[in-house]
Amino acid sequence: MHLETEKILGTLEVLTEKRLEFCLPNNHHSSLAPFIWDVTQKRDFSLLNLGRDQRWITLTDIDVAVKNWHTLERRGYLNPNDEPSDYEDEDIIINPELAHERANIYQELADNIQEKLHNIEVLKFSKIPIYSFYVVLGQNQENNWFCFSQTVARETRLEGEIKCSDLPDLTMQLSSDSNTAKLKDEFQQIINQLQPMSIYGYYGGGYDYRFNHYLVQSIADTKEKALVLALHQAGMLDIVKFHEFDPEALSFRWDEAEIAELYPRYQKINKFLIQNLSDLRMIRCSFWNRECIYVVGETNAGDITGIYIESDFDYNP
Repeated sequence: MHLETEKILGTLEVLTEKRLEFCLPNNHHSSLAPFIWDVTQKRDFSLLNLGRDQRWITLTDIDVAVKNWHTLERRGYLNPNDEPSDYEDEDIIINPELAHERANIYQELADNIQEKLHNIEVLKFSKIPIYSFYVVLGQNQENNWFCFSQTVARETRLEGEIKCSDLPDLTMQLSSDSNTAKLKDEFQQIINQLQPMSIYGYYGGGYDYRFNHYLVQSIADTKEKALVLALHQAGMLDIVKFHEFDPEALSFRWDEAEIAELYPRYQKINKFLIQNLSDLRMIRCSFWNRECIYVVGETNAGDITGIYIESDFDYNP
């Protein structure tokens, strides 16, 4: 690790010690922890490399992805440990004919992907044992990358706790050549046959939380960009410009003594991040009821460092 990065990491450890409290709306209390990505050991910092390093991305095959996509909608709810009787008053079960029809459409899509794309990679995303989702990547003859993802349940909304602004370049689709555009339309025609299905996240306790389950498609000139675009569409990923942690938005649960202690600590962290790191960003990855938030920037030595927050939705029926 570069000496400058070691010094920055040491300061962040001091600034975040004693469990600096952080709480998103309707989430369990969590805390800030230093984050470091040593480029000499881990090479480029990217979403793919991050997920593999943190072990919430693993490789699988397309049959597993297809089975998961249509098994979820046949079940009608996310938690496989729930019982159908928990939803007995709700219309969650699709009829066998429709389920069979949709399974055939998913298989048609998978067959077309395997026939018309190469360098296919299928990724399983999972941060908690009971929830996972699947993404398929592949290249066409023009070396453009296609990415297909199911939509992702997101239980938590940010409400100003982290001040940030959009980076619109991260949502721009590739201007496709004619062959790529034609292939995109062919895939989309198959996807359009799969109307969104309403799936329960949490049902009990007055939540009655649903999300629309469907597939999204993106195209880019690199695998990383195609993945980022698809996951942004799917509702799993935000990558935005970081401005500051806002203790005012975080203080709704603090008493006067906590406000007196925590406000200055957050202000010191904001000042330190802005003064010592460039290209500060918030990378937010959502896994249904778990949030993984990285507030990171680049050191002069080229390493990536900053703050990591992991937070769980507080389901208390």
